[in-house]
Amino acid sequence: MKTFKSILLLALVFFAGVVIGVVGARAVVRHIVREVILHPDRAQTFMERNLTRKLRLDNGQQVKLHEILSDAHGQLKDLRREYQPQFFEVLSNANGQITALLTPAQQVKFDKLKSENHPFMQAIQQNR
Repeated sequence: MKTFKSILLLALVFFAGVVIGVVGARAVVRHIVREVILHPDRAQTFMERNLTRKLRLDNGQQVKLHEILSDAHGQLKDLRREYQPQFFEVLSNANGQITALLTPAQQVKFDKLKSENHPFMQAIQQNR
């Protein structure tokens, strides 16, 4: 019986570790995605640091990487500026359609979900 309890305890500790790892990883990924969405300028710095560290880039490579990512960032910024109005229009339209099909109680919950979890939806509310 003592062996069974030890094995059960070990299994529970292992399972708790897996659950904590999954929840923690999800929280970290969610945080990173939210930061990139809300602050796209920070993504370049994050990528430069990450690539420099993981690939062990020398100073010359770091300078070239910075130039490449700066150029790509500028191009993406131009694209974002061009397509953002259409993007927000589509999301705003979908938001309006979803809101129209909900009951008043569901609309309150939907608004709460949007404010808690979705930077895109917050941006839509601001761009109306």
